[in-house]
Amino acid sequence: MTRTYYALVRCQVSQNDHKMIAKANRTRFATHAVQTRTRRPIIPERWEQIVELVDAQGDAKVADIACRFGISLATARRDLAQMQKRGLLTRTRGGAVPALQVAVASTLVESRGVHAAEKERIGRAAAALVQSGDTLMMDGGVTTYHVARHLQAQDVTVVSNSLDVVQVLAGRGDVTLLVLGGQWHAASGTATGAVTAQQILQLRADKAILGADAVSPGEGLSCPTPEIAQAKKAMIQAAREVIVVADHSKLDRVALYHVAAAQRISTLITDADAAPDVLDAFRAAGVQVVVAT
Repeated sequence: MTRTYYALVRCQVSQNDHKMIAKANRTRFATHAVQTRTRRPIIPERWEQIVELVDAQGDAKVADIACRFGISLATARRDLAQMQKRGLLTRTRGGAVPALQVAVASTLVESRGVHAAEKERIGRAAAALVQSGDTLMMDGGVTTYHVARHLQAQDVTVVSNSLDVVQVLAGRGDVTLLVLGGQWHAASGTATGAVTAQQILQLRADKAILGADAVSPGEGLSCPTPEIAQAKKAMIQAAREVIVVADHSKLDRVALYHVAAAQRISTLITDADAAPDVLDAFRAAGVQVVVAT
């Protein structure tokens, strides 16, 4: 906190001088208070560099931070804990991710190389929740693609707007596949828009398995693209159970278009790097949390 010290000087002044000095001091104090409130808090230079590292990579491990900055693991953990209190980042198990932020749309090509192993483990865990005879709705994304790859249940009906999901399941004789049409969204590899949503709302499913750009305990599921958000909303409305598959980098984030409250999510499947306090907040909202290992 910035402090200002004033020297006390003995002098003889008139009553008018007293009034002028008091007024000047009040003005100076008010100006100082405004400056103190609006000035950016001073943080250690190392913290600024850690924030830059986490923002650039999307996440960072405690061991990597300790090695890069020449500090102990204990010091790195204390830094991250204090930085989270200041809202500079979000702690995860073993590291940190950027602070709660507005998610932007990413393409399939961009997503495939990010947290690939975690997404496959999440996909395998989600596929294990599907029972023979289930009717599923699945949207696009790398993680839902892995759900389709690891699907073992038989006599399953799958409704999807995702080209990747359709290509994986097209050759399986024990899967009834309903392919949704609509406006093609090349970046996500899905059919989207009002036509797609209308088709979805004519159907009913046991489970909707949805990917996520952003999902948080407070804001629920959200999406940076309005057409994709519309399809997700329709699938949620048409399904009895909603399963969201999202790696730790998608948690505690928000995007421009709201899809559904957290309370509408039945199950969240994520990876072991998700922050425990964030997972506890999802549980408090009534969401069953599965950590894929």
